[in-house]
Amino acid sequence: MLMATFNGAATLPKVLEGCCQLVAPPGGWRLIVADNGSTDTTAQVLAAYAGRLPLARVLETRRGKNAALNAALALALRAPGAPDELFVFTDDDATPEPDWLLRLAQAAAAQPDYTMFGGAIVPDWVTAPPSWIERLVPLGLTFGITPPSQVDGPVFPGLVWGANMALRRGLFDAGLRFDESIGPTAGAYAMGSETQLTRRLADAGHRAWFCAGARVAHHVRAHQLALPWILERAYRFGRGKFRQDCPGVFPEVFGVPRWMLGRWLREAAGLLAARLRGDADAMFRRRWELAYLRGYCHEAWRAPRPGPRVLITSYSGELGGMELRMAQEAQFLKAGGIDAVLGIRPFPGSAAWAAQLRARRLPVAKFAPPPVFEQWRWRRLNRWRAQLWSAGALRRQRADLVHVAFCWSAYGATALWLARRCALPAVVSVHNTFPPGDVSAWHRPLLREAFRAVRGVYGATESALQHFLALYREYLPAGVRLAVIPNCVDTARFRPCTALRQAARQALGLPAEALVLGSVARLSPQKRPEALVKLLCALRPRFPDLFLVLAGSGALEPELRRLVGTLGLAQHVVFAGFRADVETLLPAFDVHLLLSQREGFGIATIEAMACGVPAVATDIPGNADVLRNSPGGLLVPLDDEAAVATAVAALLADPTRRARMGEAGRADVEQRFSMARVQAQVHAFYRGLL
Repeated sequence: MLMATFNGAATLPKVLEGCCQLVAPPGGWRLIVADNGSTDTTAQVLAAYAGRLPLARVLETRRGKNAALNAALALALRAPGAPDELFVFTDDDATPEPDWLLRLAQAAAAQPDYTMFGGAIVPDWVTAPPSWIERLVPLGLTFGITPPSQVDGPVFPGLVWGANMALRRGLFDAGLRFDESIGPTAGAYAMGSETQLTRRLADAGHRAWFCAGARVAHHVRAHQLALPWILERAYRFGRGKFRQDCPGVFPEVFGVPRWMLGRWLREAAGLLAARLRGDADAMFRRRWELAYLRGYCHEAWRAPRPGPRVLITSYSGELGGMELRMAQEAQFLKAGGIDAVLGIRPFPGSAAWAAQLRARRLPVAKFAPPPVFEQWRWRRLNRWRAQLWSAGALRRQRADLVHVAFCWSAYGATALWLARRCALPAVVSVHNTFPPGDVSAWHRPLLREAFRAVRGVYGATESALQHFLALYREYLPAGVRLAVIPNCVDTARFRPCTALRQAARQALGLPAEALVLGSVARLSPQKRPEALVKLLCALRPRFPDLFLVLAGSGALEPELRRLVGTLGLAQHVVFAGFRADVETLLPAFDVHLLLSQREGFGIATIEAMACGVPAVATDIPGNADVLRNSPGGLLVPLDDEAAVATAVAALLADPTRRARMGEAGRADVEQRFSMARVQAQVHAFYRGLL
């Protein structure tokens, strides 16, 4: 249990008395109080309870609640603990009920897929509030009181508040910390001390659960019932709201969404009308809204940007694994307090993808410099165009570092060159294996200039990194940071599930007891989907109830449908199309196949393994990095159809072996490719580069 306090001597005794009555959850508990440089008798109060509570005090003289909480975290993390252990946060004026910790522990044990937990916060009024407060004031935003109607279940993370909040330890082991630029501190401040953190976690894919039975009583002082104090809270809420919003979603004027300025004008006109009518209730509502909007605009116009900003971009031609990883990296960075924006080059389907990203509160911008390196024919003209216009476009992103994702040899080098022209440091991620090639004499000096911006390079696999270095090592600066950071899978979303298996088979029209081969991949030449159809044809004489599911779309689909018809397999091949919900589809498979001729990583392979499905892939760089020595999969030759058929047939004929491989594959993914592990690697890679 962690708590920050500043001059809390007036309320701490009641809170600590409540802690003395707590029923210990399984494994026990301890309390760490971060004293934020108190000048009253807080130290003496804490010392008086040291013998009655498992209490440790840490002194943090840097002013600010979040600085104090980070100091408490540093002490808590020194002791060993499991990733699913709960770190429970509360305030120095929130008195817990005796079963508080026990209830939170029970909720966390019952909901292993959730990482954030909130409980009920009820008011502890020093004096009865005036009727207008309970009638008009938003009690949650003003006093941190949860609505009585809130029941157990999933909850919006912004409703998990600091007086009654629990997060799993693994989040902090991965580098999560509170943003010290917001929250209570000396003078005026932006609200959102804890909700900024929970919203970041939500952006990274974590989920919150509300436990109504875990209750604390929040002490509300007499002076907090006065109108000026309440309006000041509205102003602070506006400042904090700006910090949590996603810029670029709506058209802006001076950094403020245009619609919000219109709202300010409407509220001002409404206040004037309410004054003329003598409507006191309407006047308060309008004043509260105007105070909130004033805080929002203040933060947009005057507040410094709280942290560094990374532009993540590439030379994309379609939505694939690399693009999804770029978005995931932006989420990881946001979870670590780093602002990230995706610079997308338009491609078919990019507009819909951008809308999805904005819905997930990820900033998106169009960034499409002329292809100086990626296109030969107009290279000279494109160079001048890039210098004249694209360098300015890059500067307008206000990035502190540019991340360029390479999907092929020179695809991304233009963005790297522009970063150098704008004096911005850069990092490179490599998402494919590509052979060494000759660099033209015209491009060579430009590449030398471009790579002077590079501070770090990581590959999605060791093979991808080594292929990149074989081509570009001579251009890299001395001391550049090198790493391998794999793709990852959400093991809470992708999991073995008998119910999903049955539902998916029913939806696809597959017999419940049939054997099913499946592949989640684009229907493109690189993925060789025709090899899957031929494999099915070769295996069906031995396994007459064998089916093939192709989950993906692409240019080869018409040709594949013709091949399926020619081979008489129309009743045994399901074209499932592109699926955003592949986690509901994968459990239906008995074996997942990825027979690519070239592969950067193969995200579908680890997604299948996370679902307990054995994975078979061609023995090529990328696939081999994932499956070599993995107990959950097999590597098969690229150019030996008979060997592939023999290996897959042996799997289909042995359900015990498939089950054993499925269990081992799931464990392997949890150890090597979990989101928490990869997020920690991403944070470590960027550390010191920004």
